[in-house]
Amino acid sequence: MDEIKEKYDYEPFADTEEYREVNEACIHGWIEIMRRKGLSGIEAILDVATGAGTMVQIVFDQLPASWKKAAVMCLDQSSEALRLAQSKLEKTVERLKLVHSSVEDMTIPDASIDVAVWGNGIHYLSEQEQLDSIKRIKQALKPGGLFFFNTAFYEEARPAETLGFYRTQVKNAVQYLRDRGISRQRNDSRTEASKFLPRSYYEQLVKEAGFKLVEVKEYAVDMRREAWEYISSFQQYAAGALRGYPVDAAVEAMKEAVQPALEQHGNRDQKGNLYITRKWLAISTQA
Repeated sequence: MDEIKEKYDYEPFADTEEYREVNEACIHGWIEIMRRKGLSGIEAILDVATGAGTMVQIVFDQLPASWKKAAVMCLDQSSEALRLAQSKLEKTVERLKLVHSSVEDMTIPDASIDVAVWGNGIHYLSEQEQLDSIKRIKQALKPGGLFFFNTAFYEEARPAETLGFYRTQVKNAVQYLRDRGISRQRNDSRTEASKFLPRSYYEQLVKEAGFKLVEVKEYAVDMRREAWEYISSFQQYAAGALRGYPVDAAVEAMKEAVQPALEQHGNRDQKGNLYITRKWLAISTQA
């Protein structure tokens, strides 16, 4: 794993309107794939990097009412995240199991899961960790089981017409740090979340792990100030954009630089709110 260990601060972003809307769209599509594959119920779901349990909540909201309520395994490296997920899900999910582990090291029995979902987290891992993790997920799935994941951190996530926003944000963040006398140390390393691997990489990755590629979709999401500030608060994201600066200072600077960059490059929605469009990649596979 990268040397920067992301402290658990994912819940605020997962509770934004933008996050819920795009994941509702993704999960609606995934459930349609389940129907097309002939599923009429799910015995067990694995939620990888569960965070605050938002993905499971949306899945349960959208599953057909006639389907038996599935058992859910929530997997996360953060014990704090698991506590939050439990508090959110225990009234909705009758059979809930919390698994405190990385995905590549999980001890879930082989061939015990019908469906696995992984919401916006795969980009935190190195390429080898991603491959190892997806192979482990395949082991946990029953033959023919389905694995779905998405990410907003890939090469095509930033349409060409939005690149000015990112450049301006970084430029303003650097100036913010300089004005406070915070200097940059030489640092040639890159965080995994700053690499932005292409869509074609993820398509090949799942095949290399032994999955059949079922569907690849991209969703355009109009993200407003609050969502950008939460994204800028992710340590790996800020450290990748401002390499060499102290991480906490980089986070503060990137957050402060959101609004000026939006004012210069953003579009306005029907309510007059400024936004920048970002794409999310959603991949559906079958074991």
